[in-house]
Amino acid sequence: MKTRFKISDLGELKYFLGIEIVRTYAGLFLIQRKYVMDVLKKYGMLGCKPLQLPLDANAKFSPDESKKIQNVQLYRSIVGSLLYATITRPDIAYTIGVLSQFMHEPTDVHLNACRKVLRYLKGTLNYGLFYAYDDDLSPTGYSDADWAGSPHDRRSISGYVFMLGGKAITWSSKKQPTVALSSTEAEYRAMTHATCEIMWLKKLFTDLRVSCDDFKLYCDNISRIYLSNNPVFHARSKHIEVHYHYVREKVLAGEESVQNIKT
Repeated sequence: MKTRFKISDLGELKYFLGIEIVRTYAGLFLIQRKYVMDVLKKYGMLGCKPLQLPLDANAKFSPDESKKIQNVQLYRSIVGSLLYATITRPDIAYTIGVLSQFMHEPTDVHLNACRKVLRYLKGTLNYGLFYAYDDDLSPTGYSDADWAGSPHDRRSISGYVFMLGGKAITWSSKKQPTVALSSTEAEYRAMTHATCEIMWLKKLFTDLRVSCDDFKLYCDNISRIYLSNNPVFHARSKHIEVHYHYVREKVLAGEESVQNIKT
């Protein structure tokens, strides 16, 4: 790049925008240890007791669970700080996505949930993303949905993660815009969301001259796999809007293959 632009050589990249880059003989390790430590110190949680999970498996939140907190800005500041931590921590993406839905009127229950995430980060400071030095560039993806998981509006949450040779490159956890009338519809919407990401990745890989013809998408719902290959469940899928058959078109065109995986 020096032959084209006037740039200064600052040496090997080690720290950039709160992200630490650790180089080993096996690959690159991206971590936000210092950033998380600064966040813990900022909110007085540096000496807290660590937790093993960021969120209880059966935890459900509603807008009017308890009394509303007075310092709304504190809650928003914590969630905003945690959102930036998801750059290298996809393990908290779902939890932060849930907590960010209550930014307008948070309660003490939501604030305590934020503190639990901070306690989880305290115990997992060395977690991050590892990118090995190898030639494995096989693209794979995993898609799932939580049918009617939100207790106050009964909307589902779609989630996916895509990997290149076992190395995570993109992920998402997002509430669906409308209520799904069946688990099949919720799962199929999640697959549509993931398929759109596949099409974007395929275009990106083409620009980077990376071959990615066999793109496997794994899910744990047999109904939507059958539906993506042949819409045979007419009674169960009649209410699904036409644009969700975008997935089936891509499967028939051979641009992706959908396969089952155990939950």
